[in-house]
Amino acid sequence: MPHIVLTGTESTYKSRLCAALSELFQLPAVPEYARHYMSENGIMASNVNEAVFNTIATGQIDQQRIHGYFDAHAKATLFDTDGITLAVWAADKFQRPVEAFTPIPTHLHYLVCAPTNKAYEDPMREDLDRRDELHKRYLEMLDGMNASYTVLKEVAFTDRLFEAISALRSCGFTPRD
Repeated sequence: MPHIVLTGTESTYKSRLCAALSELFQLPAVPEYARHYMSENGIMASNVNEAVFNTIATGQIDQQRIHGYFDAHAKATLFDTDGITLAVWAADKFQRPVEAFTPIPTHLHYLVCAPTNKAYEDPMREDLDRRDELHKRYLEMLDGMNASYTVLKEVAFTDRLFEAISALRSCGFTPRD
């Protein structure tokens, strides 16, 4: 079974979907490292400089490694973001090349959360008005790597969850009772 990565722009239900899918499919879920780190350290999105970004990137990649992200034989796991998010962030904010963050294993399937829903303000978000533009970058990056993905477009959370369940079923996952 592949690992599943939820990715996409800000405020598109990624974390809520990850938690709901984890419970429904009884899969381990790895939370987004950036949100945890920024919350623990009182950092708002507008205050992320390159040094803070580097710390977040290192933490995210370490977390992926610890939870078997790079291991095709590890137990299937849900990841709330991965190196694709780091690559989009690095290119957008710091004009850095994306290659360092994008060695994508072939045993992943992405659930790309489209920005079709209403965005909600949060001090850890700063690009709510650029979600469509950034969404295109995610898709371009995934296409450029021939990554396996499904775009989740439903507006309401419940509908998007059903869309995600269908995508996971098509990958061979079965919900648990």
